[in-house]
Amino acid sequence: MPRDITLKDVAAHAGVSRTTASNVITGSGRVSTETRERVHRSMRELGYVYNRGAASLRTLRTSTVGVVVTNIASPFFGELLVGLEAALTDAGFLSLVVATADDAGRQEALVAELREQRVAGLAIVPATGTSPAFLDGIREARIPHVLMTRFVEGADAPYVGPDDVAGGRLAAGHLLEHGARTFAYVGGPAQMRSRAQRIEGMRSALTEHGVPPSSVVDLPSPSTGQGGLWAGERLLERGGLPEAIVCHSDSVAFGLYRALRMRRRAGDVRVIGYDDVSTAALWEPPLTSVATHPELLGRAAAQQLVEQLVEGGGPSFTDDRLAALALPGEDERHRLYRPELRIRRSCGCPDLP
Repeated sequence: MPRDITLKDVAAHAGVSRTTASNVITGSGRVSTETRERVHRSMRELGYVYNRGAASLRTLRTSTVGVVVTNIASPFFGELLVGLEAALTDAGFLSLVVATADDAGRQEALVAELREQRVAGLAIVPATGTSPAFLDGIREARIPHVLMTRFVEGADAPYVGPDDVAGGRLAAGHLLEHGARTFAYVGGPAQMRSRAQRIEGMRSALTEHGVPPSSVVDLPSPSTGQGGLWAGERLLERGGLPEAIVCHSDSVAFGLYRALRMRRRAGDVRVIGYDDVSTAALWEPPLTSVATHPELLGRAAAQQLVEQLVEGGGPSFTDDRLAALALPGEDERHRLYRPELRIRRSCGCPDLP
């Protein structure tokens, strides 16, 4: 009977030390791309299969990262996961994704299960209502972790997300240039910090232009197409529409347009979405949106996490686009990225090439 292929066999075949072969498999240490490819080629040729279960028993950890999002069906989180998983894979880690349905109690149960699976680290989009105490428990257990796109007030945790105050200012400033003087902010749970920051940015821009901040109608709803449909119906029931609407997400904007079209009012108001997911440009009219670059945010979150997981920081994922969007900050663990406005027709501009 043929014997099992061992890591020692792989190392000999690739012409490297056993330690180097182990570092390639676990994503630890510094290994050149050429050496990494040679080891993986030897693994394929010899038919070597890494026993992660046995390795986790030896090291009391796995090479799997637990990824916690609120809504796996969201286009924004889908693009975020693409960037996150690609970067984690480059560093030698697998992703185990779970969804909380934006429920803090479910989030606690899912994270407890992930901890029982001895995940190497956690990348979390916090559910609405997440308490600092929840994150204190993760930190006290010395589990590397990073928060993505939603910051928990009062929590001492690494964070990656867009500058939402700047995003609100971008949207309102552009609509003011169109002559709009009455506004609505539609969508997002009322207690969400990012929502409050975007409205803060909007009101700041209005104040600078001599427009009363009170001219912003604040209409919370779920951050989904159905939420946008519901909010649009409520706006229409109020009587006169505002001159401009900023939506909490592109999905909310899609639902809002459905409500407007059912009343034949889609051309009566300027609309800006948020996040600039890939389908925003395919909408009719093409949706102007505040681009938060979800795929790049995913890569940035992976880098933040791998810096905690791998001695020496592991491979760098920073590319020119990510570096150009990074904003300076006093706390290196709290990383903000600059949003950009993608101008299309829904705000009243002509189509741009």
